[in-house]
Amino acid sequence: MDKATLQHRRFPNVFGIGDINGPPRGKTAATVKKSAPLVAHNLVQVIAGRARDASFDGYTSCPMITREGSAMLIEFNYEGKLTPSLPMIEPLQDSYMAWLLKYRLLKPAYVAVLKGRV
Repeated sequence: MDKATLQHRRFPNVFGIGDINGPPRGKTAATVKKSAPLVAHNLVQVIAGRARDASFDGYTSCPMITREGSAMLIEFNYEGKLTPSLPMIEPLQDSYMAWLLKYRLLKPAYVAVLKGRV
């Protein structure tokens, strides 16, 4: 897959999302969430015979628990540049807000996916 368009290199009508693409970075649910609208848009463009005009920067998010009640939410792109999306969470500073996001919101979502509820 082309890392910017997520389009197959030999088959122009094939696009992919997630780690199946073999991206250089970003094999997380956050990457899929960020890239899905781009893939949908570019696929519609190809079906309509128009040029792809959306490009993916490789966004990914890595929430890391540093201790009970504290975590870091590190978001970055293909180049490793920080790309924070939540203004109340500083990416290189551990915080209760990042822990709350990881432990109380993301963990139940992952469990729901594993159990087939989502």
